[in-house]
Amino acid sequence: MDQMEVGMDESKNSADNIQTQLQEEYLKSLEQLEEGQLVDGYVIQVTQDQVFVDVGYKSEGKIPIAEFTEVPKVGDTVSVVLITKENKHGEVIVSKQKADIKVFWKNLRQAFQDHVPVEGVIEKVVKGGYEVNLGAGVKAFLPISQADANKVDKPEKLLGVKSKFYVERLYSDGKVNIVVNRRKWMEEEVESRRQAFFCQYSDWG
Repeated sequence: MDQMEVGMDESKNSADNIQTQLQEEYLKSLEQLEEGQLVDGYVIQVTQDQVFVDVGYKSEGKIPIAEFTEVPKVGDTVSVVLITKENKHGEVIVSKQKADIKVFWKNLRQAFQDHVPVEGVIEKVVKGGYEVNLGAGVKAFLPISQADANKVDKPEKLLGVKSKFYVERLYSDGKVNIVVNRRKWMEEEVESRRQAFFCQYSDWG
């Protein structure tokens, strides 16, 4: 009986220790939250014009519903940038728009490094090529020679085309100067389709 009580006491102590450990970790994570940091929050309430997000701080952050292209549901994860830990009303100020831009640039750099295509829309004819809208207010230059697999006779024909592009360059002379290539992506697509067709054909044989 005594041994049983000792065992119960030990399990209670270990449960208490785990609880203490979790509380300490939670407090540490709060201290580590820095203003300007990208953090994941959980949607805890959605009203007509606001989305309330729990970022693990004393109070939740509010985001205008206009910042969302799709209205989130309770329980969804949303990336936000922590603007202020606590304003004079004790509120946490977060921004989804700033987070979208941070995530966009992170993904764009990754696509450039990994040679992965990105999506964009050809919006405007400019000198020597086109202006491509990559999203998040970011524009890229598409040289006319890299705009299509075939020679482009009428530049206006490609306006409004949504396509994929390889990122050839992100910066030059320390400034953002994005150059993209659609032709390379198109040629690779044709080649991969051709190979898939021949593989299928050989399977039939």
